[in-house]
Amino acid sequence: MKNLLVLLLVLFVQPALAAMEVIELNWRNADELLPTVQSVLGQDGNASAYGQKLIVNAPPAKIRELRELLTQLDTRPRRLLISVDRGGREQGALNDFSFDGTISGGNAEIKIGQGEVGGKDQVRIIRSTSAGGSSHIQQIQTNEGYAALIQGGQSVPIQNTWQDHRGNTHQQTDYRDLNQGLYVTATVSGDQVMLDISNQHNRLSGSGQINLEQVATRVSGRLGQWIELGAIGSEQNQQGRDILRSTSGQSSSDMQLRVKVELLD
Repeated sequence: MKNLLVLLLVLFVQPALAAMEVIELNWRNADELLPTVQSVLGQDGNASAYGQKLIVNAPPAKIRELRELLTQLDTRPRRLLISVDRGGREQGALNDFSFDGTISGGNAEIKIGQGEVGGKDQVRIIRSTSAGGSSHIQQIQTNEGYAALIQGGQSVPIQNTWQDHRGNTHQQTDYRDLNQGLYVTATVSGDQVMLDISNQHNRLSGSGQINLEQVATRVSGRLGQWIELGAIGSEQNQQGRDILRSTSGQSSSDMQLRVKVELLD
């Protein structure tokens, strides 16, 4: 009788025991959905991400619930058209932005940065126009949830002074590269778009050393409308959205930076 009770107890508890399953996603990266998956599992299980696969350890009922939710979340990322507008007064060396992607035209193909990633252009330049020398608009395509990388830089003069063994003073002008990198990740919800912006750039100190500075911010706005990000100028503002201000050597710029996001599909 005792053995029968133990067997019945095991049979009753077994469905609630955790099981491990590997769930393969069709469109989304597992890292992208992992926070949502973990919140659904709660204390009943855990999950880890590996590429486009979720490794889930949870009761079968929870796994079934999770699979139903993933049918709604694992959707094809929407293609976005991101317009970047740089306008204002410019002096000295102008930062030229570049993008990772591939440009094709006729029989020619130009790769920029890392070019294609996984056989696809993660960021592709569509059109670049200038108006009156005071505004420069560049348009790129990217997938929703993927970071679009915008890189720029300028060479600044550094004056070096030294004396030779005879006591004569010499001066020499060297140039150092100051690089900037701007990552823009767009997420769409209805007619609203959320932009995660992270900026990393090198700043020239008074002693001639190059210091690395990083700033991150998040802004939101409507699809199809310009969103002001701040200024690229002679000083850095650590507050608000002035995340790309820099001055180095004899080169400076005073430009406004704004972004517009539109749906392509």
